[in-house]
Amino acid sequence: MKNMMIFGDSNTWGWDPSNDLVSVIKRWPDEVRWAGVLQAELGNDYKVIPEGLNGRTTVWDDPIEEYRCGKHHIIPLLDSHAPLDLVIIMIGTNDLKCRYTVTAQDIANGASIILDKTLAQIGAFGAKGPKVLFIAPPPLGPIEDGLFKYMFEGNREKSVQMAQFYKGVAESRGVAFFNAGTVAKVSAIDGLHLDASGHSTLGKAVATEVKKILE
Repeated sequence: MKNMMIFGDSNTWGWDPSNDLVSVIKRWPDEVRWAGVLQAELGNDYKVIPEGLNGRTTVWDDPIEEYRCGKHHIIPLLDSHAPLDLVIIMIGTNDLKCRYTVTAQDIANGASIILDKTLAQIGAFGAKGPKVLFIAPPPLGPIEDGLFKYMFEGNREKSVQMAQFYKGVAESRGVAFFNAGTVAKVSAIDGLHLDASGHSTLGKAVATEVKKILE
């Protein structure tokens, strides 16, 4: 069996865009989340381990939502799930929050630190060495009428710019790259999270990329 870990944020965790932060928080079922779709597409010869955390950043300490800094999480998770044949990294959307005031290039550079730590953690991988799929997250949608309007206000264009910098990071490290925005769009409800259709298209597309890498 080939083991892979997904390192991500709320779109890996499975946040339902219909959430309103008042009632019970809703989470897409396992089989709806893109990690579950990926598992179904790949079959029993693969094990997909989703590690998604709401609010997770690349390298920034969140003064409001504590313990969300990805660079502090990646090594313990790699070690917990070792040995791994592949790590899928899709992180950076939360860096678009207004409180961080960073550029699209800064976000990609933050994600590159997660990538570099992954590549350096040889013990987390099989004998053939580390393999990584580095994914640029889907851009923000219209957020003007959504729950996260003020949290991400004005950063939609920046979210579109991220993919070009992520691609450059992947090429400089010699790892596989995929732009999630080419296949999946976030829900119009909150402009931030994937709906069921977005999870499905992303999971199926990533399955194709995984097979290219591991087969």
